[in-house]
Amino acid sequence: MASNMREWFVQLKNERLDKPIDDDTGVYQVYTAGSPTRQAIFNSAGTALTQAVAFGNFVSRTMTDGILRFFTNATCSSVDVSVLTAGGRAYFLKALAPSQHSKAVDPERTEFTLVVGTNDSASSTAQRNLGFQAKKGMIIKDVYVKTTTAFVGAATASNRLNIGVAGDSDALARLLDVSATGYHQIKVHSNTGKIYATQFAGVQLADWDTSSGQTVMGWFTRKFYFVPTATQLTIARTTVLSGTMTGTNARGKGYIFFVYGLDPTQIAQG
Repeated sequence: MASNMREWFVQLKNERLDKPIDDDTGVYQVYTAGSPTRQAIFNSAGTALTQAVAFGNFVSRTMTDGILRFFTNATCSSVDVSVLTAGGRAYFLKALAPSQHSKAVDPERTEFTLVVGTNDSASSTAQRNLGFQAKKGMIIKDVYVKTTTAFVGAATASNRLNIGVAGDSDALARLLDVSATGYHQIKVHSNTGKIYATQFAGVQLADWDTSSGQTVMGWFTRKFYFVPTATQLTIARTTVLSGTMTGTNARGKGYIFFVYGLDPTQIAQG
């Protein structure tokens, strides 16, 4: 390890049993502390570990024996880490310090929130993998966005996101406006009793029927998405961005939250 590098070594532990968690396929992403920006990380040889592809997908790193191990520049004193274990448990390790070599988590819970950082570095409407897979047995109940830096575009319509899964870019949420900072959630798209055909919820999180006006009422109801098979979680712009954007100068940033439970008949406890 070079003298200008700092090692991070964190063992996940079952907080009730006080035993290490053995996981060789769980994944994680490392962020700058307090920000959705991905932290520059390296292996022991000083080679950069990819966490994002310019204009394209985000990439997770894989743990070994339940251990998160990576290196940063020596000046880095704190990071945030988003974790998704092989068993579908999500943990957000906030303000992790290099002196913390273990982190107690509760794998026996059944309700979780997966937090994923995102940005507007892609100018096209192509789907971008978020680097995390929804696993068979997850029951996704809601998604919402926290914009920390407003996304940009030629018009407000360019600053909207679809959230979905591989092959279905708006399965979970559609047209979420991220042109202002703050939280953005799924709402019913309606006006004076009219339910519009285009909703902000994706077809996996809601059912609805349109209406022609107050005399012919429509309806809208939320539902859960029972993940049938492992699939990539994705985002996509709803409108192509006009203007120049590079893979490294993303101005808009934020977090996506996936709120879900686990089906105990599909995913083992612990």
